[in-house]
Amino acid sequence: MKAYFNPFLIFLFLTHISCVFGTATDVVDSADLVLGQTDFLTVSNNAGSSASASSLSGPQSVFFDGTKLYIADTNNNRVLIWNSNPSSNKQAADVVVGQADMTSNSENRGGAIANNTLSQPTSVHVNGGKLFIADKGNHRILIYNSVPTSNGASASSVIGQADMTHGAANRNGTPSAQTLNAPTDVFYNGSKLFIADTENNRVLVYDSLNTDATAFAVVGKSVFNNGGAPPSSVAADTLKNPTGVYATSDRFLVCDTKNNRVLIYNFIPKTNPDSNTTGASAHVVIGQTSMTTGGSGISNSTLSGPTDIHASGDNDLLIADKNNNRVLIYDTIPGSNGAAANRVLGQAAFDQSSPNRGGKPEGNTLSGPTGVFSNGSTFWIADTVNNRALRFPRD
Repeated sequence: MKAYFNPFLIFLFLTHISCVFGTATDVVDSADLVLGQTDFLTVSNNAGSSASASSLSGPQSVFFDGTKLYIADTNNNRVLIWNSNPSSNKQAADVVVGQADMTSNSENRGGAIANNTLSQPTSVHVNGGKLFIADKGNHRILIYNSVPTSNGASASSVIGQADMTHGAANRNGTPSAQTLNAPTDVFYNGSKLFIADTENNRVLVYDSLNTDATAFAVVGKSVFNNGGAPPSSVAADTLKNPTGVYATSDRFLVCDTKNNRVLIYNFIPKTNPDSNTTGASAHVVIGQTSMTTGGSGISNSTLSGPTDIHASGDNDLLIADKNNNRVLIYDTIPGSNGAAANRVLGQAAFDQSSPNRGGKPEGNTLSGPTGVFSNGSTFWIADTVNNRALRFPRD
C-alpha cells in the first residue's frame, strides 16, 4: 500500500515541535546596528583602545527618546548622547555627561564629587525634557532640567544626598526616606519618580524632583528606616536587590533580581500613602509560578538574574535576563503568574543560555545583557559584557 503524507499534518507537527522546544520561530532578526564596536564580531573593551566618542566599556543602560539616543557607559563613568538616531556602526557620540571630554573616564573626573561628575552610572532615562541618571557609585540620582547639549554639563538637582558634593551610602547612616544605597535604575512616568534602591532591597517613589527630596512610598519594606538586609523569605511584599523599574499610567514593574523574578503592581502609588503604597504586595509575578518561590531557570517562563525591564506602553515588554545571556520579549505585559515569553533575543531557543551562544559574538548573540529599551518599532540592548549596544528592528 502506498504511503500518503498529508502536508497540513506535517506542518502542524513541526509547529508543535517549534513551540515546545523554542526553535528559530522564537528568534527576532539579528541586530542591524552596533555601537561601541566596528562590527558584530568584535567585543573588546573600549574597542581595543582607550575611551573615545565611539567606544564603550560595560554599558548598562540605553534609552531612545525618539530623537536622541543615550547610553550609560558605566565603566567609563559617563553617559553618552547621540543627537540623532545612529545610522552607522561605531558612530561617535555628540555629547558626554560626567566627563569634560570624550577621552577621559575617571570616576568623578579623578577628583571630588560634584554636580558634573559620575561614578559607575547604571541607568539613563528621559521624560518631559528632563534627563535622569542613576549615579550608582555616588549613591544618588542626578536630574538635569534639560538634556545637555555640551560636554560636562552640571545637574540641576540631586536625590539621595543633601547636596551635590556628598556621595556616601545612606549618608553614612541608616536607610531613610531621603537616602540611597547603590541605586541601579530610575524611571519617571511624568508624575512619579521610581528608584530601584538596590542595596537597601527596596524601591522608593517620589512626587518631587527637587534636591534632597523625600520619598512618600517604599516598596519591598514596611517602613523607610528598615535596615538594608535582604528578607529571609520570598513573598509578594519583599524584594532582594531590585535593579530595574518601569511604570505606565496605572501600574509599575520591578526586576526583583536576586529572586529571579519580575513583579507587577496593578496601581501607581498615591501621594498620600495608604495600605497600597508602603510595603505593598505585588499582583502578578513573571519568572515564577507563585509569589513565594525565587529559584532560577532556563525556559520561556523562567528567569535568572533579571536586571532591567522596559515596554512600549503596555506592549512589547522586554526583560534583560542577564544570567541567561538573553532578552525575553512579551507581546503584552502579563496579567497572570508564570506567563511564557513570546520571543527571545540572544539565543537560538528558550532552553539555551550560553554567552554568545557558546561561540563567537555575532549580531544575534548576547553576553550578560543588562539594559533594554522598546518603543514599539525598535529594540535597544545594552550588551554589557560584549562592551556594545545593539539595535534590533521590530519584526
